[in-house]
Amino acid sequence: MRVLRFLHACAAGLVAVSLTAAAVSHADTTAPKKAAAKAAPARTSVSWRAIAAGETESKRSGKPALYFFTAVWCGPCHLLEDQVFAVPEVAVQVEKDFVPIVVQDRMRETGKNAPEMLALADRYDLRGFPTLVVSRPHLAANVMLVGWEGHRAAVEFLKTGKKRFLDVEKKPGAKK
Repeated sequence: MRVLRFLHACAAGLVAVSLTAAAVSHADTTAPKKAAAKAAPARTSVSWRAIAAGETESKRSGKPALYFFTAVWCGPCHLLEDQVFAVPEVAVQVEKDFVPIVVQDRMRETGKNAPEMLALADRYDLRGFPTLVVSRPHLAANVMLVGWEGHRAAVEFLKTGKKRFLDVEKKPGAKK
């Protein structure tokens, strides 16, 4: 009987935590959308480049690449797109500081990934989706944000990513 009461109490606690987390998560995902919609009715977003074209542009322009590892099935990836990259001010900043390159995981849809995607995933030791990597083509040195930690964390990463990467790039041994 004690065991059943204990299990019942644990189950009730888990339900309460789940509902609270869902409410917080919902608030975290809706507030930035509403604020962005009020701030700028005409929405723009980042103009993502394919891997080869983006790397060529990065080499030619001298700007670091911003690799966005994403997948169609990845809910947090869509949050990053909708709440960060679709905000006009963020999109302008990304285009100014980086050459934005989308790296799409297609394993679930097609059963395989492009060799370029696999090479980048290996170079940057991809651990999950979404992942943002600031680097240069064919350079292992980078700064990285793995996962979705909310709008504020992603925007902060994008604001500081270029400077942080340039500092890393200056260190001896970074040009590998």
